[in-house]
Parts: sequence; structure tokens; C-alpha cells
Amino acid sequence: MTKVKDIVARLRQDFPEEIASQGDPVGLQIGSLKQPVTKVLTTLDVRPQVVTEAINQGANLIISHHPLMFHPARNLDFADPQNAMYGQIIAHGITVYSIHTNSDKAQNGSSDWQAEELGLTDVEPFCLDDDGIAIGRKGKLPQAMTAYDFAYYVKQKMNIKMARLITADNQQLISTVGFICGDGGKYWHQAVVDGLDAFITGDVYYHTGHDMISAGLTVVDPGHYTEKLFKDRIYNLLQKWNTELNWQVQIAVSQVSTNPFQDLI
Repeated sequence: MTKVKDIVARLRQDFPEEIASQGDPVGLQIGSLKQPVTKVLTTLDVRPQVVTEAINQGANLIISHHPLMFHPARNLDFADPQNAMYGQIIAHGITVYSIHTNSDKAQNGSSDWQAEELGLTDVEPFCLDDDGIAIGRKGKLPQAMTAYDFAYYVKQKMNIKMARLITADNQQLISTVGFICGDGGKYWHQAVVDGLDAFITGDVYYHTGHDMISAGLTVVDPGHYTEKLFKDRIYNLLQKWNTELNWQVQIAVSQVSTNPFQDLI
């Protein structure tokens, strides 16, 4: 019988917990490494509707990108929806394991998947974290394009309905691009230092956008939910290892959209 520890051991080979950014609560969130696994559900976020999906499908291991417990619970009063979700996870014997910045920083992890999705060439590490490991990537577009067209290029490649363009000049030519998956707004200065034409990251703050324009940097903010590619890529890896290592478990991708925003366009 395959156990959580068997699957986690293989995940840790590609996404070591030790390379996660300082303070990032990756790894085992709830449950036990000794628990037998019959079905795995991959997801970007662990939200109540995802937990319900796991329960309905009989999944007893959830693998997520965003950690379930970013902040410690002060109590387990189930009147709080977050605590009630924890209670459902525990009551149904579900283990939750999260791979966050260790996926962003790993070779052939989230950043490389994003570079592939964007069609970048000559891909290199971008933005060294405190441990000297790059948390993002930079590279070249297949062809130069205006900032305006670049925003639509990102929108099309990431298969999203809306992207925000931050630029002083819609006609600026864009060839070299750096990006940080998710919320990487604090790293935008590195794009200027590296002489990149553009930077991609989610959740850009209003006043930070002004600073970016003043510095002459073009930025496209596609939102945070673009990290949803994690659940499909992890699914593919798990299916491969399931065959190679004879785990004999079922694997499914969450079909729930955990994007808290609706694009009204």
C-alpha cells in the first residue's frame, strides 16, 4: 500500500523543502506521512470547495501550490470558515502537502513551466533569493513586439481573460522579459538592473505601478491565478511516477476555480 511518505519522498527529490524561501510554510500541512493513499487531488489552493471536491471523489491526499496554513490557527473554533475547513480535512482523513516557493525555485519547476508557457528562449535564472537560488526566470521573446502587443501576447499565452499593462509608452519595443510567478512585485528593480525590457508578475500595487513607469519599465500583471498551471504539471509528474514506481493510486486535477476575482469585460 502506497503511503503519503512514498509520494512526498519523490516530490522532495524534485522540489526540496530546504530551498523554499525563508518563512514559507511548505511541506506537510495537515495529516500524517504514514497515512495510506488511494487517491491524490492536485490544486493551486486549498479552499472549502476544493476540500468538498476531494471528499466527494474519495481523495485522501491533496497536493497544493499555496500552503494551506500561511498563518497559525489561534484556535479551532469551527465558527471560523477556515477552521471549519481544517475540521473537514481532519474528519475525512485527508492529508495536505504543499509545494510553494520550492517549486518556483526548483529546476524544471514552476518558473521553468511558466517560461515554456510564455515561449521564451535563452532562459536564465532571474532574481536570486537569500539562499542564492533564483526565484524567477528571464529570457527572450520569439520576436520583438510593442508593449501593447506584448500585454495581449501574455494574455493569450497564459489563457486569461484580462491582464493589466503598466508602461509609459505603448509603442516601446519588448524583446527581453523577466518574471516572477505569483506576487513578485518587490523584485521589479532587478528587471531594471538587468536591463530587461519588461517584467511580468501578479498583484502589482497601485503606487508601485507609478514607480515602475517612472523607472521606464514596462510591466504586465496577469494576476495571481495564472499559477494554476501548477496543478496540471504536478498531475503529469505524479502520473509518470505512478507508473514508474507502481504506486497504484488514482490521481486527479481539481476542477474548482479558486480565483477570487471575476473579470468583467
